[in-house]
Amino acid sequence: MKYFSLRYSLLTYKLDQLWFPAGIWALFVIVALLLSDKLPTIARGYLGFAVPLIGGILAAYSILDDPAIELRFTTPIPAAWILVERLGMILVVQAVSAWAFQVFCLAMGLNLAALGGGLGIQMAWLVPTTALMAIGVAGALLAAQPMGGALLVGVLWLMEILLRGWFAFDKIGRYFLVFMRAAYPEVSWLASNEIAVAGWTLLLFLVSWALLRRQERYI
Repeated sequence: MKYFSLRYSLLTYKLDQLWFPAGIWALFVIVALLLSDKLPTIARGYLGFAVPLIGGILAAYSILDDPAIELRFTTPIPAAWILVERLGMILVVQAVSAWAFQVFCLAMGLNLAALGGGLGIQMAWLVPTTALMAIGVAGALLAAQPMGGALLVGVLWLMEILLRGWFAFDKIGRYFLVFMRAAYPEVSWLASNEIAVAGWTLLLFLVSWALLRRQERYI
């Protein structure tokens, strides 16, 4: 049954969930080629801000934007597995996009070590991406419509960008800034920030799982 479910997800995976990330990737590459002197800023912007936003928006539409959702809910597929397969595919696409951009940066001679070395570079996009994906899918399930989750992701993303200085240095706000490594990689509380973000991200995924078990809300 798990194999059938994964096959179904692959067959119903919308191409815009591939073309949209690819289009944004190409746009940043073009901008980087035109403004090569700004490549460090552009690289941080793409990895730390653009990739997470795309992941969050796609996550909001990952489950409820299924034309055969009623039929899918009639199958004995666990809610947790639906979340894993749907969000997993989005995360894979975002990972490939992030890695491809890192290869492009290396080809351009840019060293991304300022983000914290090999692992730090991956954390710069992975932490905010999973966080906004959790917000997107939880928001969509709470609102019982994908647009609600996408709107929540967009509003919080913009708010954190505009107020990133306050979030980064406030004693409480620092634990909610998802872009800490991309924006302020030098702060001493970076590790505690990422642990905290990972904690409430996991909590949101658990909330999504609990909501998705109440399938009658979405039929």
